[in-house]
Amino acid sequence: MVNPDTDRTSALHILENGPHAPRCPRGHGPLTAGPDDQAPTGVALSCPTCGHRRDTEVSMLNTLLNPGTARFDTPLRTDPTPPRPEVDPAEITAEIAAIQTDAREPLGKTAPETTRDSLDPDHFDFPDELPPPPRGQRPDGTIRTTGWLQLGRHPISSGIWAALAGAAPGLALVDLAAWLPLALPALTCTAWYATTRWLRPASPAINRERLRADELLPGDPVRLHGPIGPVGIVEQVTPDTEQHVRVRFTGGTHRVLPADARCHLVHLRA
Repeated sequence: MVNPDTDRTSALHILENGPHAPRCPRGHGPLTAGPDDQAPTGVALSCPTCGHRRDTEVSMLNTLLNPGTARFDTPLRTDPTPPRPEVDPAEITAEIAAIQTDAREPLGKTAPETTRDSLDPDHFDFPDELPPPPRGQRPDGTIRTTGWLQLGRHPISSGIWAALAGAAPGLALVDLAAWLPLALPALTCTAWYATTRWLRPASPAINRERLRADELLPGDPVRLHGPIGPVGIVEQVTPDTEQHVRVRFTGGTHRVLPADARCHLVHLRA
């Protein structure tokens, strides 16, 4: 069926003997082209040994009729259902169905400086209830504080100064009674504790950082007079003049400060 005198570079010769020539599935070599009235294109490929027949596709005819534009480096036909590559069982994944589409908020949110153990146990049982007011809050909204001396982020409790104040006369009167250097500091420390708890309540406060007055946000506790003294809870910050802001605190207290004034942000302890 093949003309041996055909130019070895012709399209028909490449179709029958090229690297992508259709081959007999039974191992008899490349198929031979020949006319066939039953083929859709009038040409069929057949095996001269076993008679296996295969119709030619449009891509084959394009190769025969247009050898100048044909690409002989690609197969003449692509299997419409190519075999899938084998998949490693270890790489098989499955989609996990969503059990819950909406995210729940936690019952309680704590600040970075607090822990679950340092919060009131009722905080998690009744998260919608307003927290109790800080100890030492006055009618005008300001809060008395203790621990005005602070080394870095470590406050020095006022109870230490009360104990030292009682130790000084105790040491001076040690000749009268040997127990005075121990009794008087304990007495003054107890008096300080009762005063800050019940007589004149006050909350321990720790200076955390310094912020510009125009950067304060509602709810920020800040010192009212420099790095020591009472604390106010910011309620609103509004412009007052071109370079000043008016800071209103819970309870009605307000102050007019320069916009770039540094305010001490504190952390109130229970």
